[in-house]
Amino acid sequence: MASAPSSPEPADWPPPLPDSTGFVPLPVPGPTGALIAFVRACAADPAGALRVVTRSAWLFGIGALCIPAHMLWRAAGADSPWARRFLAWGARAMGIRVRQIGQPVSRDVFYIANHLSWTDALILGGLTGTAFVAQDGIAIWPGLNFLCRLNDTIFINRGDRMGVGRQIAAMRDLFASRSKLALFPEGSCGDGRRLLPFKAPLFAMLIPPPPGACLQPVVIDCDEAGRNLAWVGMETGAANAWRLLSRPGTWEARVHFLEPFSPAGMADRKALSARARAAIAARLSETLGGRPVT
Repeated sequence: MASAPSSPEPADWPPPLPDSTGFVPLPVPGPTGALIAFVRACAADPAGALRVVTRSAWLFGIGALCIPAHMLWRAAGADSPWARRFLAWGARAMGIRVRQIGQPVSRDVFYIANHLSWTDALILGGLTGTAFVAQDGIAIWPGLNFLCRLNDTIFINRGDRMGVGRQIAAMRDLFASRSKLALFPEGSCGDGRRLLPFKAPLFAMLIPPPPGACLQPVVIDCDEAGRNLAWVGMETGAANAWRLLSRPGTWEARVHFLEPFSPAGMADRKALSARARAAIAARLSETLGGRPVT
């Protein structure tokens, strides 16, 4: 299960993340600006542009099949399998080969996972059919906002202290209807070589927990190519998407479903956060050849 460590040597591990001090995301471009940026990128890398266009065509084709079917299932009041299929097939179209290790809990579960990129939703959602809790910054992208809402994504604003109660109530309501919900409690993306601090307030929805609910820690462990595609530093979402879609070949994401545990009886949200993080850190260390993950 664990992979042999490679350079850099343990003394230099983990390599520093890119400095994003003072980074302010650029505003979402309008159609004209987006088209100009796309044409410039194509001119700079014609071979990569061909891969972007090809993979994007696959994604649009998958969406053309799955989205109408999903809406029909929902309109009929049935549980739709199409969101999960869209995520799984979309990951494959992007060149991601997903391998499952361990067994996911099938219902009444909160998946708690480490976070490398926006592709984590494709990887984890394609395996489990879970709904997600996401930062509200994603909601400013019209197409992505639409796809997220089709899968019942809850958008939260960590800076909205007055709205915490409302956000927790929305997450509880979603869990009651979907029975599976995924959190990325780092609140930002790492590079798969470390584990960022967990945001304990995200666990407030589990104090007290819904009846019968459990937590299942999850480790998303990518090969070196996948780690190098992590969305970190001052890179924009559009630039990261181009880098992922334009690269040749495939890369592997291994999803480790760890031992679930009940949140009932835990002292508080900090205790829940610490227990989940310790389990994820231990398995992530194994995947990195025993290098410590703090």
